[in-house]
Amino acid sequence: MCCSWRGQGFWRRPERDVRNVDPGPQRASALVRKLDRESFNWRVFSVSASGFLASSYSLFATNVIKPALYFVYPPCGRLGQDAGLVIDQVTLVGTATGMLLAGHFADLWGRKKLYGLELAILLVATAGVMQTSEGFLIENPDGTYRHSIDFYAAITWWRFFLGIGIGAEYPLTAVIAAEWSSTKSRGRMLAGVYAMQAVARFLAPIIGLAALRIAGARSGLGPDSPDDDLSRLVIDLVWRVVTGIAMVPAAFAVVLRLTIPETPRYHADIRKDTIKAMRNYLRLYKRRPQPSDQIEAEPEPEPAADGIGREKRFLYGGAWKYLCKTRAGKDLAVISLLWLIMDVAWYGLSMESPSALSTLWHDPSRPIPTTAALSPASGLESLIEACPDSDDWQTDPGRPSIYRVLENNAVRSLLVVSIGSILGNLALVFVIDRFRRRWILMTSFVMLAFLFALTGGTLLGTVERQQPHLVTTVFFGIMHFFFTIGPKTVILVLAVELFPTVYRGTFYGVSACVGKFGAILIRGIIAQTKNGEHELAKRLLGFVPLMLFAALVSWFLPEVQHIPPIPGAGSRVDIEDGNLSDGATSGSEADERRQVRPRAAGWRAIIQKLENKTLEEIPPSTQLPLEFEGNSSDEPMAEVGTRPAESAGLVASPPKSPRSYIEYRTRALPLRLNPNGAVPQSPYSIVTFGKG
Repeated sequence: MCCSWRGQGFWRRPERDVRNVDPGPQRASALVRKLDRESFNWRVFSVSASGFLASSYSLFATNVIKPALYFVYPPCGRLGQDAGLVIDQVTLVGTATGMLLAGHFADLWGRKKLYGLELAILLVATAGVMQTSEGFLIENPDGTYRHSIDFYAAITWWRFFLGIGIGAEYPLTAVIAAEWSSTKSRGRMLAGVYAMQAVARFLAPIIGLAALRIAGARSGLGPDSPDDDLSRLVIDLVWRVVTGIAMVPAAFAVVLRLTIPETPRYHADIRKDTIKAMRNYLRLYKRRPQPSDQIEAEPEPEPAADGIGREKRFLYGGAWKYLCKTRAGKDLAVISLLWLIMDVAWYGLSMESPSALSTLWHDPSRPIPTTAALSPASGLESLIEACPDSDDWQTDPGRPSIYRVLENNAVRSLLVVSIGSILGNLALVFVIDRFRRRWILMTSFVMLAFLFALTGGTLLGTVERQQPHLVTTVFFGIMHFFFTIGPKTVILVLAVELFPTVYRGTFYGVSACVGKFGAILIRGIIAQTKNGEHELAKRLLGFVPLMLFAALVSWFLPEVQHIPPIPGAGSRVDIEDGNLSDGATSGSEADERRQVRPRAAGWRAIIQKLENKTLEEIPPSTQLPLEFEGNSSDEPMAEVGTRPAESAGLVASPPKSPRSYIEYRTRALPLRLNPNGAVPQSPYSIVTFGKG
C-alpha cells in the first residue's frame, strides 16, 4: 500500500538514520540552521493550504447560503429580531475562542497533537449544519405552524463549533507552516497558504451558482419561476450542497495532518529532544543524514539561573515576564491593535457583502418584476404572512425571485470580490520577499484610506442619480485587492514571525482573538445601520481615519528582513540615516538598522529579493535581561540573546546606573558578565569595559 495511516508514503520514517545523532544543544542549533537552508516544501504547503481552504470556504459560504436559509425557513422572530446577527456573532465568538485556545495549547502540548483536530471539529459541525431541519411540523388553530426543532437555534449551536474549528485553524496552520519553512521560503509559504482565503471566496459563489443551475434544470426551476413550494424544495437542496462541499478538502487534509511530523523547532527549542527533531526533519525532506550534518556547532552556554527556565515556559507568569522585560510586549500590542483595526474595516466591507453589492448594482430605472410574488399555491402562505421578517432573504432592492437573488449574488461576488482578492494574493506572493513587510502594510493602509474616502464620497454624490453605481463598484474591487495584498495577509504573516518558538502559538492566538472583537463590533454596527446608500457611504467614510491610524501604528513594527549586500560591492549605506560603513561589521548593523544595500545598486536594490531573518533572530531572546553583580538598580543594564545586540536592547551609550560601557560589534551571546572579572573570549562578541 503506497500510503498507510502512518504516512509512510508521504513522510519518510528514518529511525535507523538517527541512532548516532548527538543529542546536545549544539546539535539542535545546527539542525535548525540546516532547516533554514532548505527549499520550498510543497508537502507542507499542500497539508497547510488544503485545511485552510476548507475553513475559509466554510466562513465565506455564509454569504451564499444565508438568503437561501431565510427563504426556506423564515426566521419569524426566532433568535430575536435579527437571526442572522445572532448566528454571525456566535460564529465569531467561537472563532475567537478557537484562536485563543488552539494557540496556547499548541505551545503547551505540541503543534502535531492538535493539528487535524480542528478539522475534525469542522467536519462534525459542517455535517451538523448540513443536516439541520425543523423536524415535525403541525398547524396551530390560528393558522400558524409549530415545529419540533427550532431550526435557527440548531444552526446557531453548530455554527459555534464551526467557529471554533475555523478559529483553531489560524494559529495551528500559521505556526506549523512557518516552523517547517526555510528562512528563504517562509514569506512565500505563508502568503501562499493565506491565499487560500481568496480561493475560497472564488469557489463559494462558483459552487453555489453551479448547484443552483444544476438543481434548477433537473427540477424545472428557472430565473423567473414563482417563489412557491418547488422553489423551496430546490433551494433547500442548494444550500445544503454548498455547505457540505467544505467537507471534501477538510477530509483530505485531516488524514495528512494526523500523520505530519512535529516541527523540529518545537522538539529542539521546547522539548529539548534533538533526536526527535532530527528524525522529523529527515521524515519531511526524505534523505539520509549527510556528512555535513555532523559538523560542530558553536558553543551555547546554559541559560542563566534566573532566566525563564524550562519548567516555567508555559506558565502565564513566564510569558508575562517575557512581555514586560523585552520589546515583545510592544510588538504584541501593536500587532493586536492592527489586527483589530483591520478586522473592523475588512468585515465592514465583506460581511453582508451581497446586500451592499446589490445596493450598488441596483438600477432604479428598471421596473420591479412581478415574479417575486408568493405563489398562492404555497402551503406556507399563512406562515409567511405571519412573519414580520419573512422577506429577509430579499437582498436586492429590485425584489427579484429567489433564483435571481442567488444568481446575482454569486455573479457580483465573482466579478467584484473574488477577482480583486485573487489578484491581490498573487501580487503579494511576488512582492512579499522584495519589499519590507512594514512598508507593504503602511502603503496598503494609506491606499485603503484613499479608496474608502473616494468610494464613500462618490456614493454620497451619486445617491440621487437613477443609475447603478458602477464606478463605486469598481472601487469595491480595488479595495479588496489592497486588503489582500496588504493587511489581510501581511498582518497574519507578521503575527507568526514576531514571537519566539516557546510562545509563538500563544501570542498569535492572543492577537488573532483581539482582532475578532473588531469583527464582532462591526457586525453589530452593520445590523443597526443596514446597507442603504447613505448608511453604506457613511460607514465607508468612517473607515478612513482608522486606516490612517493603522498606517501610523505600523511604523512601530520591527523589521523581519534585511537587504543582502551584492557581492563585489565595496561600500554600504545605511538607509535609515545615510551613514556609510566600509565593509567592517559594526553596531549599526543591528536589528533595527540592518537596512544595508550597495550605494550604486540603483533600481536593482529596490526590486531584488530581501533576505528574511530567521525565526530565532526576529523576536527578543527568552533569557532575562543581563544584570551585573552588585547592581542594586531594578533597571536592567542590557538585554541579551542570540540576536544582534542593538535589537536585544544593548546600547552603546552608558546606562543610567554607571557600571560599564558595553559595545557589541557582532552577535551577543547570553553571558552573565562581571565588571570586575575576566571576559570570555568569543568570536561572536567583543565586549569592552570601562568604569562609568
